[in-house]
Amino acid sequence: MRIKVLICAAALAAASAFTSMAQNVYSLNVVGYINIPLVEGFNLIANQLDFDGTGTNNTTSNILGTNVPLNSAVYTWAGSTYNIATFAVPKGQTAGAWNKNFTLNPGQGAWLDIPAGGLAGTSSNLTTVGQVDQGALVNKNLAAGGGYSLLGSMVPIQGGIQTVLNYSPVVGDTVYQWNPTTSSYTISTFAIPKGGTQAVWGKSEPVIGIGQGFWLNSGAASMWSNYFIVQ
Repeated sequence: MRIKVLICAAALAAASAFTSMAQNVYSLNVVGYINIPLVEGFNLIANQLDFDGTGTNNTTSNILGTNVPLNSAVYTWAGSTYNIATFAVPKGQTAGAWNKNFTLNPGQGAWLDIPAGGLAGTSSNLTTVGQVDQGALVNKNLAAGGGYSLLGSMVPIQGGIQTVLNYSPVVGDTVYQWNPTTSSYTISTFAIPKGGTQAVWGKSEPVIGIGQGFWLNSGAASMWSNYFIVQ
């Protein structure tokens, strides 16, 4: 299934430029939406948009909204355990609401669990809406000092985690990408092959999709920074 992205500015014909060097540009705020296809069961998703452009209101209830099936649950990683919120009809109410609210910043991943039968007769897409972060970006969702981080790219484009999305791996980094069809992980480790001198990504470099979350387990502190402009 394809993930659709729409980025809208004053002119819909604006082109995207992704570069590792800062430059002088003139750009309006860019807003858009991302359609993330869902399956019943666990989906590993990521937020890639700033909900209202302030950087302060990126929460599970704002990002996920109310366009998810009743009894869905979202799990965000708190470093050693999960924060869990469920979408249900509160006692005495008639509409669904999230019972708790947690941070879900751009570049942060989360599990979204859709109950069996939840997508019957409804949209199979999760639509997130917000402003595209531009300029020099640093993903602050990586675990300090290394360890497990539940992440996504801050840049809403698809590509290799290193060659396109500009993550700088260290030897031993392992990426876990969830396959909801098989309910299993695709695992890629950045390591020096036997007899080699240069570290590589196992069989192939992980390709991170738009709206896709993944686990990163790093043995050392690392940084994920890049530069993104829509102009």
